[in-house]
Amino acid sequence: MKQLVRKELIIARDAIVSLRFPSVSLADGGPAEVVQVRSWRASLFRRSVALALPFDSDSAERIRRGTKVQRLEALLIGPARLVVVGLGAVTLVGTWLDLSFSPLPFVFVFAALALQALAHHLNTRALPPQYPRERKDGSLLIREVPDHVAQEWTEVNPGVQIAPVS
Repeated sequence: MKQLVRKELIIARDAIVSLRFPSVSLADGGPAEVVQVRSWRASLFRRSVALALPFDSDSAERIRRGTKVQRLEALLIGPARLVVVGLGAVTLVGTWLDLSFSPLPFVFVFAALALQALAHHLNTRALPPQYPRERKDGSLLIREVPDHVAQEWTEVNPGVQIAPVS
């Protein structure tokens, strides 16, 4: 059995609005349906980009679940992590100022790590690898795209590049 070669696509920020795509799935190169998806954000303070991408039916269902995971991450898990880390810092400073021992800062550190592990687990289990991720420069990264599909994308869109292998 032949191993499928996978590439990473980088879509420039200004090319996102005029994006055209072949009618093949980003996941496996087969027949595709168009799914409206928001990119995974690089920042909590910037709004994610909405775009339509072609996916096979299984990946499309995972993408739909992924949008729910992203909403859960943005509205619940992310802010909870910030609150837990803030409370942990306050209790740690209080413990240092009192020159006493308290297990409370350790509880907050453990809680923050548990929230991070939960977010990571949800991201890796619910999202297909081809879920678009927004980079810090505003471009989008789509991972594990079959080689022939990546070539088609670069031919149709001049603002799309195949990431160099590092």
